[in-house]
Amino acid sequence: MLIWYVSYGSNMSIDRLGCYLRGGRPAGGRRTQPGARDGRAPRESAPVLVPGRVFFAGRSRVWGGGRAFYDPDEAGRVAARAYLLTAEQFDDVRSQEPECYDRVLELGRRGGLAMRTFTCRARGSTAVHTAPSPAYLRALGAGLQEAHGWDAGQVADYLAAAVSWNRPSPVPASSRSPGTPWLFLGCPVMRATDQVG
Repeated sequence: MLIWYVSYGSNMSIDRLGCYLRGGRPAGGRRTQPGARDGRAPRESAPVLVPGRVFFAGRSRVWGGGRAFYDPDEAGRVAARAYLLTAEQFDDVRSQEPECYDRVLELGRRGGLAMRTFTCRARGSTAVHTAPSPAYLRALGAGLQEAHGWDAGQVADYLAAAVSWNRPSPVPASSRSPGTPWLFLGCPVMRATDQVG
């Protein structure tokens, strides 16, 4: 079965996604990925805009700094890249991400095929935001240029707007538990009441 995997983070770069499919380490990354059972390249890719907003939270073991998450309930538009993959490839890409990418979303259909992405259960408005590393922003920028054909100024404006959403945490430091799995995995900190389905 074929689906559209919609990437809003570093996987917008075909080289970065290739590390999840064929195996390897992305330029500027700190971790080598094992690859998918089916390492073939995507059959097709397309630029897409989806409703919602990207936020940066947690701490990436690959890039350092915050990693991108998608909140479909926030007002805005997210520039993304859709890749035509098998459902097995989608599952294998997702399995190489940290456990906090535990929410699969259906974003509609394209050419009669489901469009899916994954994110965390935290809401962008309540998660503890963390600034992304320069290496991670470069990977996102490369993907935006590849997918949307944007020039450096457009990429810089888009990423600056996403990063500017970072602000002090609405979760008081006294209520955060350093020993929780979310922190261990470098995932967004949130209150249980802020989780979504």
